[in-house]
Amino acid sequence: MEELDVNSAIAGEIMTPYVIMLENDAVFSDATETMSKNQISAVFIHDNTKNEYYIITKTDIVDFLNRGGFDKEGLAKVPVTELMQGPIEMLDIEMTVDKIIRYMTKHNYKRVLISKESKATGVVSTRDIMKWNNTYFKPAKPQILLFMDNMSSNFIARHIFEEHIEYDLKRDLIDLYGGALNTISLMHDEIIDGSGKMSHLIKEKNCILFEPYRNITGMLICDYNNIELRRKLKMATKRFYEKHTSIFQKADQHDLVLHDIFDIDYLISIFRET
Repeated sequence: MEELDVNSAIAGEIMTPYVIMLENDAVFSDATETMSKNQISAVFIHDNTKNEYYIITKTDIVDFLNRGGFDKEGLAKVPVTELMQGPIEMLDIEMTVDKIIRYMTKHNYKRVLISKESKATGVVSTRDIMKWNNTYFKPAKPQILLFMDNMSSNFIARHIFEEHIEYDLKRDLIDLYGGALNTISLMHDEIIDGSGKMSHLIKEKNCILFEPYRNITGMLICDYNNIELRRKLKMATKRFYEKHTSIFQKADQHDLVLHDIFDIDYLISIFRET
């Protein structure tokens, strides 16, 4: 695995991909109601004048009340600026999980804010790290590897991992494969057009992983949504494109529809390496 270390999962792969946020003109009741409604133990505050981010945790609320908050008139209208901590540092979406863990341990944080292009885009908590750990080490097997030409939606390569397909799973795989074909328009909207929202499709315990790269999209049907297999699919898709770059570029330049079925046996060793 010389091109990519599959152990180096990044923040974007494990984070909760949204941030529950209040503006800095919010008040005490906004914070407590938001935390109660969303069943969370902390809420982030955005100061849009300085473009800085702060945080209020349940511990901050308890400390505030113990320091005389109960005695304040109009407690519900106390500005969040009297409780919030910060400004807090944001970690880049490309930061590896091992560095995030070291950062959280050093500062005794239970959660960190993740940024993309200097804008808050997600949160990594200790719970996210535990979920990632369970997913990463859960045994997962590749079952079918496919490559699709994005211009025509034609499948131009396929490999079936026969050794990983049990008889009683074949019907599920057929149904899942049919489901993938039925979502071609969705795949165009969400993958090929670059919105990036769709990275996998799950049916019961089977999963299809998607990896768009230039003119093509790699697809891997497997038994679980496994981070290691996702990273191996990323490597295989890039390697497949680079091997046939001239063909794909010529097809793109001249609006040619690809019908060729490419040999991808040379890629299979990627999925058998540990």
